[in-house]
Amino acid sequence: MRRGGAVLVAAAALGCADGEERQPERRPTWDDLALTPALDLDPAPSSVLIGLEARPTAKRYPGTRGATEVWSYDGTVPGPLIEAKVGDAVTVRVTNSLPEPTTVHWHGMRLPNAMDGVPHIQGPIEPGQSFEYAFTPKDAGLFWFHPHLRSDVQVEKGLYGALVVRGADEPTSDHEAILVLDDVRVNADGSLPEYLDDQQLMLGRHGNTLLINGQHRPELALRRGSLERWRLVNAANGRFFNLRLAGHSLRIIGTDGGLLPKPRDVDQLLIAPGERYDVMFIASGEAGESLTLWNDPYERGHGSGDDEPMVLATVRLKSAAALEGRELPIAFPQIEALPAGGGDLPVELDEAFQGGDLVFTINGKTWPDVPPLMIAKGGVKTLVVSNVSDMDHPFHLHGFFFQVQGHPLAWKDTVIARAQSTMSLVARYDEPGHWMYHCHVLEHAEHGMMGEIHVE
Repeated sequence: MRRGGAVLVAAAALGCADGEERQPERRPTWDDLALTPALDLDPAPSSVLIGLEARPTAKRYPGTRGATEVWSYDGTVPGPLIEAKVGDAVTVRVTNSLPEPTTVHWHGMRLPNAMDGVPHIQGPIEPGQSFEYAFTPKDAGLFWFHPHLRSDVQVEKGLYGALVVRGADEPTSDHEAILVLDDVRVNADGSLPEYLDDQQLMLGRHGNTLLINGQHRPELALRRGSLERWRLVNAANGRFFNLRLAGHSLRIIGTDGGLLPKPRDVDQLLIAPGERYDVMFIASGEAGESLTLWNDPYERGHGSGDDEPMVLATVRLKSAAALEGRELPIAFPQIEALPAGGGDLPVELDEAFQGGDLVFTINGKTWPDVPPLMIAKGGVKTLVVSNVSDMDHPFHLHGFFFQVQGHPLAWKDTVIARAQSTMSLVARYDEPGHWMYHCHVLEHAEHGMMGEIHVE
């Protein structure tokens, strides 16, 4: 499906099978990064009907001797790009052809609780069965979808994809790209390790191969002077991406919940698992010059900042005449500031060893024994999130956007809770149901750091 602008579309390529002669590895390009468009089966202009199959497939990662069995949506990693407009009637029929149950969570979407994809509300989609998700997007922005059952395993195997919702007044650019960041830990024979040591569990699974749209170290050609719009989502289990494009600042024009009223410039862009950022920049430099897109180390606890910088991609500036007259946007419509919510609700994040096992806790308990937070429908409440652990945790709230008090106005659903710090998150809880909140380091969520908010 293709609506409202030029978005990259193409399928991820598979490598050769064992026993075949290996060809020299070619640097992936924009064509290789393009996401397969989901096929809209409904011709009506305000309806979107997608069929999505979760199934095993094969993918060749660089430097391995054989293909890797991955789990995919419709045979690609990432899955197909779903596009819609604000107000469209969206239906996605998901068929499970995996050997175990699954669900699909629509990360960041404000939708009915029954459509949120958490198994204790929806019920798992058993192998050979299907489930129909139906919702109407309320917000323009970049969202993504992934399982919410054994997420640490199923997402690592490749089950994730991007969903773009277009608004009425999209920023203009010469080139727009949707970039899904990930990493994978793969053995030399192409297999994926099944078990994690305590270090991998503590920090979340970190891969030895960085990926953009399923491709390793692509070379991306840009026209000099081009006004670029890159829309980024971090789909990794545990890795924080700390991006730096040599010689350029990035103008952040949007976050999880859409455009910012006042964009801001950064030299580095830190993206935690689950977060999305919408950035623009003007490609500048000499004709033929190659620039490096770096993933710099970031200290989020337990020695994680000791890593070396890693090359994520190379940006090559074309020799064609530079485009002229491009300007970066300086403002977008204002965001309503929510009033400070009464009756603060405490959420304390910590890590501990219990009975020799490493667990991650909320208010001293592990899921499913974390007592739910109770909120009346329509109430504006403040979650006071205290991270008393020795590492950062990306805090994710289902079903609602929040504003971080003391920070520039923005709609967020995922935010970094810094180690040994406290922050206040204000949201209006206007949709009834039992809504999850959790750390989006998937190993942490699956090992206890998950709770519920009951809106009634």
